[in-house]
Amino acid sequence: MLKIRTSRGMVTLNNQESREFRERLRNDRAARSAEGTIAVSANASTSITFSGVEKAAVLEVLRAWHEEGGPSGMGAGPAELRNVFAEELAREL
Repeated sequence: MLKIRTSRGMVTLNNQESREFRERLRNDRAARSAEGTIAVSANASTSITFSGVEKAAVLEVLRAWHEEGGPSGMGAGPAELRNVFAEELAREL
């Protein structure tokens, strides 16, 4: 399980969602630093907080995932994270 801190509180990804999410981050050059943040936080057994730059990269990975399989293809946790990060980044513009 992976817990990601957002402006709305925690978004939780189950083990399957977390594995696929991390794999997608590793395969995206711009998002690799976000995977590093997860690895460090996971070793400390804490929730993950992404920087603004990492959120933008993560959002692009989540958007691509959504386009490939739709909401049901990505799961509830990643879909919620996509929505929250899209709102957060839109407010920052």
